[in-house]
Order: sequence, then structure tokens, then C-alpha cells
Amino acid sequence: MKDSLEITKEAVVHMVPVMEAEGLEELASLARENGCQSMLEIGTAVARTAVYMAEQGLTVTTIERDPDMIRQARKNIAESGKPVTLIEGDALETAVTGPFDLIFIDAAKSQYRRFFERYSPLLSENGIIVTDNMKFHGMVDHPEMTENRHTRGLIRRLREYRRFLEGLEDWTTEFLDDKGDGIAVSRRKR
Repeated sequence: MKDSLEITKEAVVHMVPVMEAEGLEELASLARENGCQSMLEIGTAVARTAVYMAEQGLTVTTIERDPDMIRQARKNIAESGKPVTLIEGDALETAVTGPFDLIFIDAAKSQYRRFFERYSPLLSENGIIVTDNMKFHGMVDHPEMTENRHTRGLIRRLREYRRFLEGLEDWTTEFLDDKGDGIAVSRRKR
């Protein structure tokens, strides 16, 4: 059986971006603290996070659109033997039914707001939405770290997403800037 550690090692060798270890541990901790049993992941990549969270006892549904990532994810999921359902397609177009106790957003950074708006109705009553890469390697706070136009646009979209989360009247969001690459934890106000 292949475990998440083996998938992580392969991802590093093949330069596939995966969630930082500290962020992954925080995600698992948040799932435990909030009694999460089910998770929807938006952005599978090679299924490292999906398999890891299934190892923690969650039933995981994950969405991926990249054909190369889908092939590797399908293989990793099968070899792990964990209860992970892979949905192949664009997360803004696929049909998914919930509810989910945990929704994890870690796909196209420029689409975070659209993912939140599309999938937040599938969140269980006391569920949480966790968004990764809120610091984007420190560049959200220090955009001068890059000269790349595409990256500057991405940073701008992440800043806009943060303002969007802060402005939601029916939600509260905690920003854990010191966890991994920065994560946001959103929950409905009670």
C-alpha cells in the first residue's frame, strides 16, 4: 500500500507543488477539532492531501481537471486503498453533491472566490472551509519579491480574496499566517 509520505516524496522528485507539511498537519488538526467526517478538496494534484486526510479517517471527494495530474492521482488513490473519490473535470463546472464537513480550496488561486461561492452551499451546518496559499510564499505581503506579471496578478487576486472573506457578513474567517503557506479558516456565524 502506498501512503501519503511516499506520495509526498514522489511529488518532490517530480516538482509537483503540494501543501507544506505544517499546513497539512494544521488541516488535519482542524478536521479533528471540528469533528469533520467528510471532505471536499478542490485541486487534487497527485492526491497527496486527499490520501493523507483519508488516512486521518475522513471520507474524501476531490476534484482535478489536469489530465496528467488525474492519471497520477488515480494511480496513487488506487495504490493507497483509501476511500477517496476522484471527480475529473473543472471544479467550476462539475456536479458535486454534499454536504461536506470540510471544504479545502487549493486549486487555481485566481478562482478562489468563485470556488468559495460555488461550494460553500455544500458545507454542513458546522463545517469549515479551509483555503491554502494565502501568503503565497510571502509575496502577498511583499509583492516586490517578484517581477513576473502573471505572479503579480495572482497576488492581487489573493489579496482581493482575503478582502472578500473579511467582508462576508454571515461568515467569520481566521487567517493562520504562520501555518504552512498561510491558510484561511472560514465558518458560518452562529
